Amino acid sequence: MTKKTSELFGKVNVYDPAEGKKRVEIYIRLNQRLEGMKMGIAVDGSASMMQNFSAQVPPAFRQPGDNQVETVTRTLTQYLSSLSGDGSSKLIYWAVGPGGKEIEEIGNVSVENAMEAKFDGPAAKQWGTKTFLLPVLKYYMEEYQDQGTNWVFLLIITDGIFEDMAETKNYCMEIAKEMVETGRKLKFVIVGVGSEVDKEQIDELDDMFDGTEFEDDVDLWDGKLANRMIDIPEVTDEVDWGVTLPGTVRITDDQGNEVYSKTDGFPNRMEFKVDEGATSVTVEIAGQVIEQPLE
Repeated sequence: MTKKTSELFGKVNVYDPAEGKKRVEIYIRLNQRLEGMKMGIAVDGSASMMQNFSAQVPPAFRQPGDNQVETVTRTLTQYLSSLSGDGSSKLIYWAVGPGGKEIEEIGNVSVENAMEAKFDGPAAKQWGTKTFLLPVLKYYMEEYQDQGTNWVFLLIITDGIFEDMAETKNYCMEIAKEMVETGRKLKFVIVGVGSEVDKEQIDELDDMFDGTEFEDDVDLWDGKLANRMIDIPEVTDEVDWGVTLPGTVRITDDQGNEVYSKTDGFPNRMEFKVDEGATSVTVEIAGQVIEQPLE
C-alpha cells in the first residue's frame, strides 16, 4: 500500500514488479446504498474486552466515553448501515460463553437509531474465556444463505488471539470456492483494538489466498488496526463493490503513457500495470486531476 493523495480514493496498492511491470490497484470510496447488500457487525465479547467496555464500572458511575467500544460501534454501525440494502446492520457479540465459542445476538440496528444504541457487552451469556473466530463466520453465512443474499459485508471487532486459525482458513477456502462458482460477493474486515491484538494473525488472514488457486479471483479478507485508522470509512477502503460509477477516467504514467481509460462509467476498483521504474500516475477523474505517487 502507498499513501493516497485524494479523499476520492480508498486504498492504493502497488505490488512488487514482475516481468518489468508493477501492478497497481486504486479503490474509489463509495457513499451510496447498495441494493440487496447485508451488513454484519460482530463485537468481541471475550473477557479481555471488559476494560474497553468499562464493564467493571456500574453504568450509573461511568463517565461519557468510558465505554470505548460503544462509542466506536455506534459510529461504525451508522456508517455501514448507510451502505446496506435495508439501511441496517445485524450485530452480535461473539467469543462469549465458557469456551469462547458462542454467539449472543444484539439484533438489527438502523442508521436512524445507531447513535442511541446500547453496547454494554454480553448480558445473556458470560464473557468468553477464549476467542474462536469460526463461529462468527458460520453464523453469518447461515443467517444470510437462505435469503439468497448475493452481497455480504462482515466487520469483526476484536482484541484477541484466535484459537482456531487453521479451521477458519479451511472454512474460508470453502467460501472462496463458492464465490468463484456462484459469483457471490463477500468481504470480511477485521479491526484489531488494544495492544494485545495479534497483527500477524490478521495479516495471515489478509494474505491467505496468496499462492493458491484463488489468488487472482478472491479478496475475502482485509485487516485494520484501530490505532492506525484515520477515519471510519477506512473499514471499506479495500472493497470491490462491483458497481459502475458514472463518468470517465483516464490514467497516465509519469511519462505520459495512458495505462487505464474508461469513457462510459468505471468500476470502484481500477487495476492496471506500469513500468517498474514508474514513480507516479496522473488520474483524471470527477473533474479533477490527481497526482498519485507509486512509492
